[in-house]
Amino acid sequence: MNQQNRPDGRWSPATILGAGALALVVLVLIVSHPPQMMLSAPFAEEARPPVVTTFPGAFGLSGDVRLQIRLPGEPFEFPVDFGEKRPGAQYQWLRANDSAAFDPARTLVGMTVIAPERPGFYHLLVVDSTRRNIIDSILVGVMVPFSAKSGTTLNGYKIGTYSWERLRGDATPPPIGFLEVRPEYIELPVSKHFRVGDFLTHDEQQRWPRYVALDARILDKVELVLEYLGSADHDMAINLNSGYRTPLHNQRVPRAATDSRHQYGDAADLAIDVDQDGKVTYLDVLAVARAVERVERNHPELTGGLGLYGNSGRSAYVHIDVRGTRKRWKG
Repeated sequence: MNQQNRPDGRWSPATILGAGALALVVLVLIVSHPPQMMLSAPFAEEARPPVVTTFPGAFGLSGDVRLQIRLPGEPFEFPVDFGEKRPGAQYQWLRANDSAAFDPARTLVGMTVIAPERPGFYHLLVVDSTRRNIIDSILVGVMVPFSAKSGTTLNGYKIGTYSWERLRGDATPPPIGFLEVRPEYIELPVSKHFRVGDFLTHDEQQRWPRYVALDARILDKVELVLEYLGSADHDMAINLNSGYRTPLHNQRVPRAATDSRHQYGDAADLAIDVDQDGKVTYLDVLAVARAVERVERNHPELTGGLGLYGNSGRSAYVHIDVRGTRKRWKG
Protein backbone atom coordinates (compact mmCIF):
# COMPACT_ATOMS: atom_id res chain seq x y z
CA MET A 1 0.00 0.00 0.00
CA ASN A 2 1.09 3.60 -0.54
CA GLN A 3 -0.24 7.06 0.10
CA GLN A 4 -1.50 7.77 -3.44
CA ASN A 5 -5.12 6.90 -2.61
CA ARG A 6 -5.88 10.58 -1.88
CA PRO A 7 -4.37 13.73 -3.33
CA ASP A 8 -3.40 14.97 0.14
CA GLY A 9 -1.40 11.77 0.80
CA ARG A 10 -3.58 10.53 3.71
CA TRP A 11 -5.10 7.02 3.95
CA SER A 12 -8.57 6.61 2.52
CA PRO A 13 -11.22 4.92 4.68
CA ALA A 14 -11.30 1.93 2.35
CA THR A 15 -7.55 1.48 2.71
CA ILE A 16 -7.75 1.62 6.52
CA LEU A 17 -10.52 -0.99 6.57
CA GLY A 18 -8.52 -3.23 4.28
CA ALA A 19 -5.43 -3.05 6.48
CA GLY A 20 -7.49 -3.90 9.57
CA ALA A 21 -8.99 -6.92 7.87
CA LEU A 22 -5.55 -8.17 6.86
CA ALA A 23 -4.22 -7.79 10.43
CA LEU A 24 -7.18 -9.79 11.75
CA VAL A 25 -6.45 -12.62 9.30
CA VAL A 26 -2.79 -12.71 10.35
CA LEU A 27 -3.79 -12.82 14.06
CA VAL A 28 -6.18 -15.74 13.44
CA LEU A 29 -3.45 -17.65 11.59
CA ILE A 30 -0.97 -17.14 14.42
CA VAL A 31 -3.43 -18.34 17.06
CA SER A 32 -4.54 -21.40 15.10
CA HIS A 33 -1.05 -22.28 13.80
CA PRO A 34 1.49 -20.96 16.35
CA PRO A 35 5.14 -21.03 15.33
CA GLN A 36 7.38 -23.65 16.99
CA MET A 37 9.14 -21.10 19.21
CA MET A 38 5.80 -20.23 20.81
CA LEU A 39 5.09 -23.89 21.57
CA SER A 40 8.29 -24.10 23.58
CA ALA A 41 7.60 -20.94 25.55
CA PRO A 42 7.26 -21.14 29.36
CA PHE A 43 3.47 -21.05 29.07
CA ALA A 44 3.33 -24.35 27.17
CA GLU A 45 1.85 -27.20 29.22
CA GLU A 46 5.00 -29.28 28.91
CA ALA A 47 7.02 -26.65 30.74
CA ARG A 48 4.63 -26.10 33.63
CA PRO A 49 5.77 -27.89 36.81
CA PRO A 50 3.20 -30.16 38.45
CA VAL A 51 1.40 -28.98 41.53
CA VAL A 52 3.21 -30.48 44.54
CA THR A 53 1.91 -30.14 48.08
CA THR A 54 3.04 -31.99 51.17
CA PHE A 55 0.80 -33.89 53.54
CA PRO A 56 0.51 -32.60 57.11
CA GLY A 57 3.49 -33.91 59.06
CA ALA A 58 5.54 -34.66 55.96
CA PHE A 59 8.48 -32.84 57.55
CA GLY A 60 7.73 -33.72 61.15
CA LEU A 61 6.19 -31.59 63.88
CA SER A 62 8.97 -29.06 63.43
CA GLY A 63 8.54 -28.82 59.67
CA ASP A 64 12.33 -29.20 59.40
CA VAL A 65 12.86 -32.98 59.09
CA ARG A 66 13.89 -34.14 55.61
CA LEU A 67 14.41 -37.87 56.20
CA GLN A 68 12.08 -40.83 55.73
CA ILE A 69 13.58 -44.14 56.96
CA ARG A 70 12.39 -47.41 55.42
CA LEU A 71 13.27 -51.08 55.11
CA PRO A 72 14.15 -52.54 51.68
CA GLY A 73 11.06 -53.13 49.54
CA GLU A 74 8.73 -51.60 52.14
CA PRO A 75 5.50 -50.13 50.69
CA PHE A 76 4.62 -46.75 52.18
CA GLU A 77 2.61 -43.63 51.52
CA PHE A 78 4.93 -40.98 50.13
CA PRO A 79 3.87 -37.79 51.97
CA VAL A 80 3.42 -35.61 48.88
CA ASP A 81 0.36 -34.87 46.75
CA PHE A 82 1.37 -34.35 43.13
CA GLY A 83 -1.96 -32.87 42.12
CA GLU A 84 -3.50 -34.01 38.86
CA LYS A 85 -1.56 -36.93 37.41
CA ARG A 86 -1.83 -38.05 33.78
CA PRO A 87 -2.83 -41.67 33.07
CA GLY A 88 0.19 -43.96 33.25
CA ALA A 89 2.16 -41.81 35.71
CA GLN A 90 5.26 -43.60 36.96
CA TYR A 91 7.84 -43.18 39.68
CA GLN A 92 11.49 -44.09 39.87
CA TRP A 93 14.14 -43.91 42.59
CA LEU A 94 17.24 -41.80 42.01
CA ARG A 95 20.44 -42.02 44.02
CA ALA A 96 20.45 -38.92 46.22
CA ASN A 97 24.12 -38.11 45.75
CA ASP A 98 24.20 -38.04 41.92
CA SER A 99 20.55 -38.37 40.72
CA ALA A 100 21.39 -41.52 38.75
CA ALA A 101 18.40 -43.80 38.15
CA PHE A 102 18.57 -46.78 40.48
CA ASP A 103 15.83 -49.15 39.40
CA PRO A 104 13.17 -49.48 36.66
CA ALA A 105 10.16 -47.16 36.74
CA ARG A 106 6.97 -48.41 38.40
CA THR A 107 3.37 -47.38 37.85
CA LEU A 108 2.20 -44.87 40.45
CA VAL A 109 -0.98 -46.04 42.14
CA GLY A 110 -2.35 -43.37 44.44
CA MET A 111 0.53 -42.23 46.64
CA THR A 112 1.85 -45.69 47.58
CA VAL A 113 5.44 -46.36 46.59
CA ILE A 114 7.79 -49.26 47.25
CA ALA A 115 11.17 -48.49 48.79
CA PRO A 116 14.27 -49.60 46.86
CA GLU A 117 15.62 -53.06 47.62
CA ARG A 118 19.19 -51.85 48.04
CA PRO A 119 20.30 -49.84 51.10
CA GLY A 120 21.22 -46.22 50.47
CA PHE A 121 19.74 -42.74 50.16
CA TYR A 122 17.26 -41.80 47.44
CA HIS A 123 15.05 -39.11 45.96
CA LEU A 124 11.78 -39.83 44.16
CA LEU A 125 11.24 -39.01 40.48
CA VAL A 126 7.63 -38.83 39.23
CA VAL A 127 6.98 -38.86 35.48
CA ASP A 128 3.78 -38.65 33.42
CA SER A 129 3.13 -38.10 29.73
CA THR A 130 4.20 -34.46 29.76
CA ARG A 131 6.09 -33.72 32.96
CA ARG A 132 8.77 -34.98 35.32
CA ASN A 133 9.44 -33.88 38.87
CA ILE A 134 12.25 -34.82 41.28
CA ILE A 135 11.12 -34.51 44.90
CA ASP A 136 14.45 -33.59 46.46
CA SER A 137 12.98 -32.00 49.58
CA ILE A 138 12.48 -35.50 51.06
CA LEU A 139 15.39 -37.91 51.49
CA VAL A 140 14.50 -41.61 51.74
CA GLY A 141 17.03 -43.68 53.66
CA VAL A 142 16.77 -47.44 53.09
CA MET A 143 18.19 -49.49 55.95
CA VAL A 144 20.04 -52.75 56.21
CA PRO A 145 17.81 -54.92 58.45
CA PHE A 146 19.17 -55.80 61.88
CA SER A 147 18.95 -59.48 60.89
CA ALA A 148 21.81 -58.90 58.43
CA LYS A 149 24.18 -58.36 61.37
CA SER A 150 26.49 -61.35 61.79
CA GLY A 151 27.78 -61.77 65.30
CA THR A 152 29.39 -58.47 66.30
CA THR A 153 29.82 -57.04 62.78
CA LEU A 154 27.80 -55.88 59.80
CA ASN A 155 29.52 -56.12 56.43
CA GLY A 156 32.87 -55.96 58.22
CA TYR A 157 31.93 -52.91 60.31
CA LYS A 158 32.34 -53.53 64.06
CA ILE A 159 29.13 -52.91 65.95
CA GLY A 160 29.34 -55.10 69.04
CA THR A 161 26.50 -56.79 70.89
CA TYR A 162 23.18 -55.35 72.04
CA SER A 163 21.78 -56.37 75.44
CA TRP A 164 18.79 -57.93 73.71
CA GLU A 165 21.07 -60.33 71.83
CA ARG A 166 22.33 -61.73 75.13
CA LEU A 167 19.28 -61.43 77.38
CA ARG A 168 16.17 -61.25 75.15
CA GLY A 169 13.14 -61.10 77.43
CA ASP A 170 12.74 -57.64 78.92
CA ALA A 171 15.89 -56.19 77.37
CA THR A 172 15.46 -53.15 75.12
CA PRO A 173 14.79 -54.36 71.55
CA PRO A 174 17.61 -53.45 69.13
CA PRO A 175 17.15 -51.06 66.20
CA ILE A 176 15.17 -52.59 63.34
CA GLY A 177 17.98 -51.67 60.97
CA PHE A 178 20.94 -49.47 60.13
CA LEU A 179 21.44 -46.80 57.50
CA GLU A 180 24.40 -47.66 55.27
CA VAL A 181 26.68 -44.62 54.97
CA ARG A 182 29.30 -44.15 52.27
CA PRO A 183 31.57 -41.08 51.89
CA GLU A 184 29.35 -39.55 49.21
CA TYR A 185 26.38 -39.56 51.62
CA ILE A 186 27.97 -37.63 54.50
CA GLU A 187 26.75 -34.17 53.44
CA LEU A 188 23.17 -35.19 52.61
CA PRO A 189 20.76 -33.15 54.79
CA VAL A 190 18.49 -35.08 57.13
CA SER A 191 16.98 -31.94 58.70
CA LYS A 192 17.40 -28.18 58.61
CA HIS A 193 20.53 -28.16 60.78
CA PHE A 194 22.00 -31.65 60.45
CA ARG A 195 23.61 -33.95 57.89
CA VAL A 196 24.01 -37.72 57.66
CA GLY A 197 27.63 -37.52 58.79
CA ASP A 198 26.70 -35.78 62.04
CA PHE A 199 25.36 -39.06 63.44
CA LEU A 200 28.29 -41.38 62.65
CA THR A 201 29.87 -43.20 65.59
CA HIS A 202 33.04 -41.38 66.73
CA ASP A 203 35.23 -44.46 66.87
CA GLU A 204 38.48 -45.22 65.07
CA GLN A 205 37.08 -47.37 62.28
CA GLN A 206 38.16 -46.16 58.87
CA ARG A 207 36.42 -48.66 56.62
CA TRP A 208 33.39 -47.89 54.44
CA PRO A 209 30.49 -48.32 54.41
CA ARG A 210 29.68 -47.42 57.99
CA TYR A 211 26.36 -48.01 59.68
CA VAL A 212 24.07 -45.74 61.71
CA ALA A 213 20.91 -46.37 63.69
CA LEU A 214 18.79 -43.24 63.51
CA ASP A 215 15.27 -42.41 64.68
CA ALA A 216 13.78 -39.44 62.80
CA ARG A 217 11.97 -38.38 65.98
CA ILE A 218 15.24 -37.19 67.55
CA LEU A 219 15.75 -34.96 64.52
CA ASP A 220 12.27 -33.54 65.02
CA LYS A 221 12.75 -32.93 68.74
CA VAL A 222 16.11 -31.20 68.35
CA GLU A 223 14.81 -29.01 65.52
CA LEU A 224 11.89 -27.95 67.74
CA VAL A 225 14.33 -27.15 70.55
CA LEU A 226 16.40 -25.01 68.18
CA GLU A 227 13.24 -23.28 66.95
CA TYR A 228 12.22 -22.42 70.52
CA LEU A 229 15.73 -21.10 71.16
CA GLY A 230 15.36 -18.71 68.24
CA SER A 231 17.66 -20.34 65.68
CA ALA A 232 15.61 -18.80 62.87
CA ASP A 233 16.60 -15.33 64.07
CA HIS A 234 20.09 -16.01 65.45
CA ASP A 235 23.05 -17.84 63.92
CA MET A 236 24.00 -19.75 67.06
CA ALA A 237 26.84 -22.29 67.01
CA ILE A 238 25.57 -25.89 67.24
CA ASN A 239 27.82 -28.89 67.84
CA LEU A 240 26.40 -32.41 67.85
CA ASN A 241 28.95 -34.17 70.05
CA SER A 242 27.44 -37.62 69.84
CA GLY A 243 24.67 -39.15 67.76
CA TYR A 244 24.71 -42.91 67.17
CA ARG A 245 27.11 -45.06 69.16
CA THR A 246 27.72 -48.71 68.43
CA PRO A 247 27.51 -50.87 71.57
CA LEU A 248 31.21 -51.58 71.08
CA HIS A 249 32.09 -47.89 71.14
CA ASN A 250 29.65 -47.11 73.95
CA GLN A 251 31.62 -49.42 76.26
CA ARG A 252 34.64 -47.16 75.80
CA VAL A 253 32.88 -43.84 76.45
CA PRO A 254 33.56 -42.58 80.01
CA ARG A 255 30.46 -42.40 82.23
CA ALA A 256 28.22 -43.75 79.44
CA ALA A 257 25.18 -45.72 80.55
CA THR A 258 25.46 -49.44 79.82
CA ASP A 259 22.25 -49.36 77.83
CA SER A 260 22.69 -45.81 76.48
CA ARG A 261 19.99 -44.55 74.14
CA HIS A 262 22.72 -43.52 71.70
CA GLN A 263 22.95 -47.21 70.74
CA TYR A 264 19.38 -47.08 69.48
CA GLY A 265 19.70 -43.95 67.38
CA ASP A 266 17.19 -41.86 69.31
CA ALA A 267 19.58 -39.64 71.29
CA ALA A 268 21.86 -36.67 70.70
CA ASP A 269 24.42 -34.81 72.82
CA LEU A 270 24.51 -31.14 71.86
CA ALA A 271 26.62 -28.14 72.78
CA ILE A 272 24.75 -24.98 71.74
CA ASP A 273 26.00 -21.44 72.19
CA VAL A 274 22.56 -20.01 72.89
CA ASP A 275 23.70 -16.56 74.02
CA GLN A 276 26.26 -16.35 71.18
CA ASP A 277 29.12 -15.24 73.40
CA GLY A 278 31.58 -17.55 71.68
CA LYS A 279 31.57 -20.31 74.30
CA VAL A 280 29.17 -22.94 75.63
CA THR A 281 28.56 -22.61 79.37
CA TYR A 282 26.13 -24.05 81.87
CA LEU A 283 23.88 -21.03 81.29
CA ASP A 284 23.51 -22.23 77.70
CA VAL A 285 22.76 -25.72 79.00
CA LEU A 286 19.96 -24.38 81.21
CA ALA A 287 18.47 -22.44 78.29
CA VAL A 288 18.42 -25.63 76.18
CA ALA A 289 16.84 -27.53 79.07
CA ARG A 290 14.00 -25.02 79.26
CA ALA A 291 13.40 -25.43 75.54
CA VAL A 292 13.33 -29.23 75.92
CA GLU A 293 10.72 -28.97 78.66
CA ARG A 294 8.63 -26.75 76.42
CA VAL A 295 8.88 -29.21 73.52
CA GLU A 296 7.77 -32.14 75.68
CA ARG A 297 4.93 -30.11 77.16
CA ASN A 298 3.64 -29.22 73.70
CA HIS A 299 4.47 -32.58 72.07
CA PRO A 300 4.18 -35.46 74.59
CA GLU A 301 4.93 -37.98 71.83
CA LEU A 302 8.53 -36.72 71.91
CA THR A 303 8.98 -37.28 75.65
CA GLY A 304 12.35 -38.68 76.70
CA GLY A 305 15.53 -38.17 78.64
CA LEU A 306 17.27 -34.89 79.45
CA GLY A 307 20.76 -34.84 80.91
CA LEU A 308 22.61 -31.66 81.90
CA TYR A 309 26.41 -31.58 81.90
CA GLY A 310 28.97 -28.90 82.65
CA ASN A 311 28.15 -27.55 86.11
CA SER A 312 31.31 -29.05 87.64
CA GLY A 313 33.89 -27.54 85.32
CA ARG A 314 33.62 -30.20 82.61
CA SER A 315 32.46 -29.56 79.04
CA ALA A 316 28.95 -28.13 78.95
CA TYR A 317 26.40 -29.97 76.83
CA VAL A 318 22.90 -31.45 76.91
CA HIS A 319 21.76 -35.01 76.30
CA ILE A 320 18.35 -35.27 74.59
CA ASP A 321 16.48 -38.44 73.64
CA VAL A 322 13.01 -39.70 72.71
CA ARG A 323 12.87 -42.93 74.70
CA GLY A 324 9.15 -42.45 75.39
CA THR A 325 9.38 -41.98 79.14
CA ARG A 326 10.45 -38.89 81.06
CA LYS A 327 13.86 -39.04 82.73
CA ARG A 328 16.07 -36.26 84.13
CA TRP A 329 19.64 -36.22 85.46
CA LYS A 330 22.74 -34.10 85.90
CA GLY A 331 26.27 -35.23 85.08
